[in-house]
Amino acid sequence: MDADGFLSIDCGLEGDKNGYTDNSNGIVYTPDGAPYVDTGVTNNVSAQYVNTWDRALNTLRSFPLTLFGERNCYALPTVPGAIYLVRLRFAYGNYDNMNSESVQFDLFLGVNKWDEVYIANKDKEYSSEAMFVAWASWASVCLVNTYQGTPFVNTVELRQLDSMLHFRKIMGNSSIYLYERRNMGPSSRDNPIIRYAVNFLSQRVPFI
Repeated sequence: MDADGFLSIDCGLEGDKNGYTDNSNGIVYTPDGAPYVDTGVTNNVSAQYVNTWDRALNTLRSFPLTLFGERNCYALPTVPGAIYLVRLRFAYGNYDNMNSESVQFDLFLGVNKWDEVYIANKDKEYSSEAMFVAWASWASVCLVNTYQGTPFVNTVELRQLDSMLHFRKIMGNSSIYLYERRNMGPSSRDNPIIRYAVNFLSQRVPFI
């Protein structure tokens, strides 16, 4: 994790073994693979999509040839009892040259189903986000095959929230999942998404 307690994994990143800093927001990304994940294959979005999103979405890790219900997990370092925000981002970008109309799979946080990811547009970015109380020195975040397309992920992001006591009062020992977040008054339609460092949790707040 970096000095702000951020872990930002650029899934599928190869070559830049020491990671990099995204100049647009100052977030430091680290390559995936060991010790975070030991399954799946690395991919790149098609060339036509390289400049569509921020750099971290140009690569991804996919989990082909898995059985129905099979889990492919990232192990994220945590402190038992601490509160964390975890976010996964997905951008298909025709990485497999299949021009798939849609891809769907499940996400699990530990043993609990977290979300159903439905990628309906290869030109769009999607994300899933949750807050949870760590139950051990690591937390498993798993992509589960439902035979509706190959599971994949572009980034995995972890943020510690212990300084925000109101979350602990709300959550107790439960997990909460993001339904929607909107920016009601962007300064410009040309830059409608607020993120770190303006939003210190690096939450993505899109224009409504």
